[in-house]
Amino acid sequence: MSFHTKNKWVIGLTGPMLSGKSTALSYFAACGAGTVSCDEIVRELYICPAVLKKIHAALGTTEKTEIAARVFKNAAKRSALEQILHPLILKRVQAQIKNCKQPIIVVEVPLLFEAGWERKTDLNIALWADEKSLSLRLKERNISLTQYQRRSRQQLSAAQKAQRADVVFFHTSKAQLKRQVTHFYNALSLLHK
Repeated sequence: MSFHTKNKWVIGLTGPMLSGKSTALSYFAACGAGTVSCDEIVRELYICPAVLKKIHAALGTTEKTEIAARVFKNAAKRSALEQILHPLILKRVQAQIKNCKQPIIVVEVPLLFEAGWERKTDLNIALWADEKSLSLRLKERNISLTQYQRRSRQQLSAAQKAQRADVVFFHTSKAQLKRQVTHFYNALSLLHK
């Protein structure tokens, strides 16, 4: 299954944890792009009784912090959760893209490369946050460096994501990220005409 749609460009947006994916997505929306958030879809799935039943059967809990603790410590549990969620996320992403009226659609996918979804898009962007910005975001979200490192080890590094992406945005400040998104979107809009 692909995200490719006639007369639309679908762009994947990824980056490591706390790199600013949601912020970048909001800037794309402000520019006029259609946007799809896998994080938002996951939040919706976590309140769906049928999905919660499957998660409980696989992991023994439906409490989000407990799920996170279990899947980031155990590869088999993480794989079980992904087998439940990824097909459902994929289906919802495709439906949202199909219903989107805008010709340029940005899909925020934290595990874009890890899930192999980069082949489903027309172009892929990776975000890379500097260490100072990352430290501030960890404090804002009350996440310890140990928790961050444990979760980050389950994904490709920022460097690996950047290497596989078509475009890299460096997120050192919101103003800088907004500028990069705006310039990029304006250039794409001119090309799409």
